[in-house]
Amino acid sequence: MGTEDRKIKLYDLLPIMDKEKATKFLIYGLLVAIMFGTILMISKSIADNAYTWFLIESQQNEMNYMQGLYGYNDYIVKIERANLLYYWMEFQVVIVGNIARIGVNIGLFFIVVAFFSFALNDQFDEKSRRIYLILAGAILFVIMVTTFFSQIAVQVS
Repeated sequence: MGTEDRKIKLYDLLPIMDKEKATKFLIYGLLVAIMFGTILMISKSIADNAYTWFLIESQQNEMNYMQGLYGYNDYIVKIERANLLYYWMEFQVVIVGNIARIGVNIGLFFIVVAFFSFALNDQFDEKSRRIYLILAGAILFVIMVTTFFSQIAVQVS
């Protein structure tokens, strides 16, 4: 009873799922990526509009002080509060943005696993399997680039 030396190929280690489970992975990945992407966009919008909010708040505070609705000490306290909120609105994008970026990458990872499973599934024809493999590679490339470089943006004007 000797032991055999078996060669383990990379192909044998890849996750092989049926079509239904891979489709669920794809849908869950899309939902997670869309949800965290929306959170990131909302957070960036708050940070972008923080200065406008600060200007409106400062003008309202000054008008109320000039009309005599409250005294100088209250006016200074309200200016300090507005400054603090302004800085928090500017800074929250760092915290929320990093969490959202991780969430989007997790969603994209689910999508990659689904496309790899489609590419390894024998039920599809060869052309479809190649397309799924190319899509999985492209999404993996996007995950890599966005992980290592954080200031990538596409602007349409």
